Amino acid sequence: MIGAYVGMLMVLAAFAAETRGVLSSRSFNYLILMVIGEALLTVRAYVTNEWPFAVLGGIWAAFAAYSIMKPPSEQ
Repeated sequence: MIGAYVGMLMVLAAFAAETRGVLSSRSFNYLILMVIGEALLTVRAYVTNEWPFAVLGGIWAAFAAYSIMKPPSEQ
């Protein structure tokens, strides 16, 4: 349960920082908060059989991880 709360706080912190202009949604710090936070929430959802939330969290974490590994090219 503690992991889910930590994950929730990480996702909320990233979102709050992005909406306040502190972090860019493309920055490493934002993306790593999302990867770890969503991964923790996904594990909790999987353990409690909340499948729609587990799938959503897993996809969200995967997109964030992909964005870290393969950032968009500069234009």
